[in-house]
Amino acid sequence: MKLVKGDIIRNPWVSDPKWRGCGEMSKRPKITGMLSDLVAKRLTSQNSYWAAEVNFDKNTSRNRRIDFVGFKPFTPNYVVEPTSVELGCFTCYEIKSSIADYNSGHGLTFYGDKNYLVCTCELAEELRNTAVAWPHNLTGILCPTKNWKQLRTKIDLSGHETHRIRPASEMLWAICQSHDYDRNGIYQYSEAEK
Repeated sequence: MKLVKGDIIRNPWVSDPKWRGCGEMSKRPKITGMLSDLVAKRLTSQNSYWAAEVNFDKNTSRNRRIDFVGFKPFTPNYVVEPTSVELGCFTCYEIKSSIADYNSGHGLTFYGDKNYLVCTCELAEELRNTAVAWPHNLTGILCPTKNWKQLRTKIDLSGHETHRIRPASEMLWAICQSHDYDRNGIYQYSEAEK
């Protein structure tokens, strides 16, 4: 289909230059990549220790992978104390690029003190309008700004009681295991050089 000046484009994915050339099936990986870059940028700017694709209970029937896990030690007045690690804050991020991805049964694992679902504004509105039951321990839903430069809270669920049940040592060990720089496939933050 060739577009002529004056044609009305009804599909927002086609009208936005960053989505041109993306078919229905091929845009999910691109959306996931862009959302992943924003999460990595957020974690880096918050001076957190973080890793992507963090596994818990590996090699068991309860194996779960979280897209991103960040850790910020508790340092009142910028002083490291003996309790800085255990009282630190773990933040988990799960990225979903479509309603099919959300309903797939993969992900939606939240073990942190703060837990965020990261998705497009359109998906957040679709989830809100379908009145889904939010996952246990969910702090909120983050969506990109209009210019895709950062993440903002779209739906605040901080009224939900959240608390970490796994010890800090286990969570830090999982982050460390995901930081194997010698293996192929480690997440590369594309904005790091910018």
